[in-house]
Amino acid sequence: MLPVGSIGSSSWLTNPEALSASKNAAAADPSALSQGTTGTAGSSAAQPASFSKVLENAVSDVNDKMQSAEAAKGQLLTGETNNVHQSMIAVQEANVAFSLMVEVRNKLVDSYQELMRMSV
Repeated sequence: MLPVGSIGSSSWLTNPEALSASKNAAAADPSALSQGTTGTAGSSAAQPASFSKVLENAVSDVNDKMQSAEAAKGQLLTGETNNVHQSMIAVQEANVAFSLMVEVRNKLVDSYQELMRMSV
């Protein structure tokens, strides 16, 4: 498993290849996992982002996608643009990003509930 700060928070939503690239970099350099970075050897070790910052950035990215999709839809409906393809792509990107965010939230809630069921 990768450390939380190993990839940018928005990159896992917009660029799934970044996740596999960072996994490959971690596999090539196992010491990168203990350092909290997946950069090249000799690069300074950056502090991993906090979990709350990662979630905050992810929600912000989803919100930006939703707003840009609404703007594209509005431009299409008012006749400012006739590019149906780009408007539909923006709407679908926002839909997928929102669905991913909801699933992550569901997994977090399930994990929390499982932790609360554990006896100490």
